[in-house]
Amino acid sequence: MNGTADDSRLENLFDSIPAMVAVVDGERRYRHANRPFCQALGRVRAEVVGRRVAEVLSEEMQRALDPPAGVPLVSGDDMHVEGWHESSGQGRRYLHRTYIPRQTPDGRPDGYVLFILDITDPHRREQALRQAEAFKTAIINGALDCIVTVDGGGRIIGFNPAAEQTFGRSRESVLGRMAIDVIVPAEARDRHRGAFGHHHGQGARIGGQRQEILAMRADGSCFPAEMAVTEATIDGRLMITAYLRDVSERARLRKELEELAYQDPLTGMPNRLQLLREIAESVRRGQRDTLVIIDIDRFTSILTSFGQDFADSLLLGLAERLESARGPGDRLARVGDRSFALLLTGGLEREQVARRVDDITTTFRSAVTRSGAAVVLTTSVGVVMMTEDHVRAEDVLRDAEIATSRARDAGGAGQVWFDRAMHNRIIDQVRTEHDLRQALERDGELWLAYQPIIEMVTGRLAGFEALVRWTHPQRGSIPPVAFVPIAEETGLIVALDNWVLRTACKQIARWQALRDPDTAPLFMSVNLSPRELDQPEYLERVKAVLRESEVEATWLKMEVTEGAVMQRPEDSLKVLRGIKQLGIRLSIDDFGTGYSSLSYLTKFPFDSLKVDRSFVNAMHQSEENRAMVRIIIDLARLLGFDVIAEGIETQEDANLLRALACDYAQGYFYSRPIPPGEAETLVCGTLPWRAAEQSFVDDDYVEPWAEPE
Repeated sequence: MNGTADDSRLENLFDSIPAMVAVVDGERRYRHANRPFCQALGRVRAEVVGRRVAEVLSEEMQRALDPPAGVPLVSGDDMHVEGWHESSGQGRRYLHRTYIPRQTPDGRPDGYVLFILDITDPHRREQALRQAEAFKTAIINGALDCIVTVDGGGRIIGFNPAAEQTFGRSRESVLGRMAIDVIVPAEARDRHRGAFGHHHGQGARIGGQRQEILAMRADGSCFPAEMAVTEATIDGRLMITAYLRDVSERARLRKELEELAYQDPLTGMPNRLQLLREIAESVRRGQRDTLVIIDIDRFTSILTSFGQDFADSLLLGLAERLESARGPGDRLARVGDRSFALLLTGGLEREQVARRVDDITTTFRSAVTRSGAAVVLTTSVGVVMMTEDHVRAEDVLRDAEIATSRARDAGGAGQVWFDRAMHNRIIDQVRTEHDLRQALERDGELWLAYQPIIEMVTGRLAGFEALVRWTHPQRGSIPPVAFVPIAEETGLIVALDNWVLRTACKQIARWQALRDPDTAPLFMSVNLSPRELDQPEYLERVKAVLRESEVEATWLKMEVTEGAVMQRPEDSLKVLRGIKQLGIRLSIDDFGTGYSSLSYLTKFPFDSLKVDRSFVNAMHQSEENRAMVRIIIDLARLLGFDVIAEGIETQEDANLLRALACDYAQGYFYSRPIPPGEAETLVCGTLPWRAAEQSFVDDDYVEPWAEPE
């Protein structure tokens, strides 16, 4: 440029162009360079214009800005090149270069004009868009789920390969068609159109929730599909995309699981859950149906004696016979290992139900296994007739099982019809169990009463029997007969016995300290629960209590009923021998009321035998009853046991037993069970029953059972 006004205007024009512009002549000198070009090189114009390219640019920059090697610049052919370029000041940039050839007036090549546009940001956006589009396409095409996109009118505009494979249709064959007509069965199309029109007409957004629909393949076959829907508006155009997954396998597994959940695996009969569903339907309809539960007596013994295969065969045979015997509207179910249930429908009268139950139980009496083996069975049957009080299926089943339990507790082979009093008793038992647990954790509610045990010859105090008592803060005194059986059933008896043993040992230790050292030590009798005979750690607990209370083992006597011992005689023998080895004395309680074997009785390490009160109370009724007491005492003598008679209520009882050489006695004639404070006065020597027995030393005394002269 020659510095003229025109040149100045041209220079200003070039400077105003946003692109970088440079003019290179045939000798590779810069004839012009606008301000953006110079700034990009980090130079002023005077350092660029008039100088050779090699003087201005490094070799690296020359390679970046020169026309591509080997490509001639021909007049009229512009050259466009794009690429990344490292800028010292701005980092990596994406440049678009345009080379426009120049000529001399006579037509010879005379360099080129270079236009450079920095299109880094647009290039990055375009590249990101292309990548996103490619990524989206890859996801859609590679998705395992069907992806179907429709426009606002419901016509298909997208159909991925998974959809092609699942529906058996090509993308080209479905584009532009209504999606409902392509993938929805004919019988469901109106409903889908209505739902689509409602959402579209109301302007509501679709999507967010998964739902299961019935979809249709090209061949007309249908399958369950899980569908989720999203929608988007692009350039004012609504697009709705449905994501569908064939869940046929899941539906099949769900059906199988449902069958497993509601079907007994052995018999194939409905199980407890299915029965509850049937009962719930009856309750919902207000039907007065009857539920019968049949529980096989002694089933555990059958299983133990003959094995699982035999028991399964027996149950299968029963299931088949029950199925044949049920009425057309009845429902059968297996509700336990040994229990079947029959839901009698139709609001039968009690007499009708009783006849049906008799017919069913007859089926059990002559049971036959699948192999043909005959077994005579008895059953415990519980029956409940549904009333308006049964608002839940669980209530009906609960009441039937309560009645069945009562039939089983009564010895089996019978029927029990539910009444409301049974439920109330169960509630009371549950309440008692709950309160007893709390009483064991708190001080003051449970306490021990002590009934004196008297040496009959001398009348002296020999010891006490510790008897648990419970004073409830709201319910008052609760008798042992009301809570001890519940403790036995629930396992609380272990904790209760442990508390009794600790308390009784502490008490006898205190009383021995009050006694004259020259007198014979007292003993303390505590009851041993049958549950303790099954506890391997029981002996260790007893040892710990003896150590803590500093009680001599010989001061302690444990009483166990013959019924408890004979439940599992071999196991009981091990525990009782362990107790005996500690030095503790053992007494068999309620002798004669159970079914003990004399051979077993001789093996057990007992020290004492307690004559049950029922024998003592019956002595005055007949000579035979008195003879029975004599035989028991003689047997005890033969076995080397001392004898304690309980339940002595009169002087006459005491006289009779003393004449029979009974060793010890306890009963209301001497003292009721009394609190620790009152018992302590006896320990200190005040024995009120001695004055009451003066008649025994009368010279005119005659054996009460002797015949008159």
